[in-house]
Amino acid sequence: MGLKKRFIIVGCLAFAVLLILTYSFYTEKRMYEQYLTMNVHQDMVDMKSAILNNESYFKRILADDKITNEMIEDGEQARQLIYNLMNMMQIINKNNLMNQSFSEEMNILTRPAKSLTGEIDRSDTLPLTLQRMLMTFDRLDATSYPLTPELKARIVEYRQLNNRWLKVVGEPESTEINEKDWPQFMSDLEKENRVYFQEQSVNHVDDIWRDSLNPRYEW
Repeated sequence: MGLKKRFIIVGCLAFAVLLILTYSFYTEKRMYEQYLTMNVHQDMVDMKSAILNNESYFKRILADDKITNEMIEDGEQARQLIYNLMNMMQIINKNNLMNQSFSEEMNILTRPAKSLTGEIDRSDTLPLTLQRMLMTFDRLDATSYPLTPELKARIVEYRQLNNRWLKVVGEPESTEINEKDWPQFMSDLEKENRVYFQEQSVNHVDDIWRDSLNPRYEW
């Protein structure tokens, strides 16, 4: 009789633990769904806007052969690029943290749902790429920085990569954004990023953009 009671107690404890895990899982799932509902539309709009704006600033810098930081039309180029790239990084990091938290909870009971978590793994290259690009424009306080041949070539590369992201962005006039498209949108950005570096015959962003070429250090 004592052994039977122990089995009953153990079974009840196991059931209680399962209930706690299930409740925790659905809490995380609900949090992620709320994130999708409230934030994804704006995040996609912000990502598209940043990539589109990057193109106009890279184009102007290359046409003028200098980085301008004046309060004029299309001025403050370094500051605007920093803002755009930082915004993209923050959105990606927020998305990855939500995916990680949600995936870890779900893995206890089942495989992560593709429609919610997407396919980007933890070794994605996009955050480091954005960080390297940021370093080039960081703390440029003078009103104008002429481009050296090396810096001009680097910004050409930045623009080439940004143009790949533009392919993912699609038509700038499009306002049809579905939260279910978000994982695919992020996955496509990462895919274009990887393909770009593969075509440069390098394995990683560190192998091609190790030096930031920040013009502040040239002065």
